[in-house]
Amino acid sequence: MKDLNSKDDKKVVAELDKADASGTIAWVKPLLYAFRDRGEDEIRERMRGMLSSIKLSGAEGVYLEELESGECDGIAADILGFIWSAGFDPSYKLDLITKVATSGDFRAAMEGLTIVEQCESIDEEHVLLEAILNVRNAIETCSDDSLRAMYEPMLGALQRLERAQ
Repeated sequence: MKDLNSKDDKKVVAELDKADASGTIAWVKPLLYAFRDRGEDEIRERMRGMLSSIKLSGAEGVYLEELESGECDGIAADILGFIWSAGFDPSYKLDLITKVATSGDFRAAMEGLTIVEQCESIDEEHVLLEAILNVRNAIETCSDDSLRAMYEPMLGALQRLERAQ
């Protein structure tokens, strides 16, 4: 795992090959950090593909922990995309998802909207209420029409979840 951040691309590729072969949860966080720290290139795209297709149940928790910690703020929109692409259901953390989606750029808002729209139910009412509050506050304070265009359907989806409870 140590070579994921190597300056030698051959070592990085070798580590990615190992990660592909072993497929354990231990690789998720180092791979996420390597993705965060690497410039745009083919190797980073490979990392993106791997992070988007992880089917390990524990990966969702790693992604959510990193969104909470702030260590990966620069790739928050990517992490939201990884969560969605991998098919995880983070409905129990919709408050965090909406916080990240409404404090980021257009892409973060779009990825957050996609996640919120896929949620079919939510068990914890306080999480849903916090998510609704996050989005309402974002709508009220937003001066960017393109962001507001993402927030309004996000609020609508959250309100549908609230009515379904």
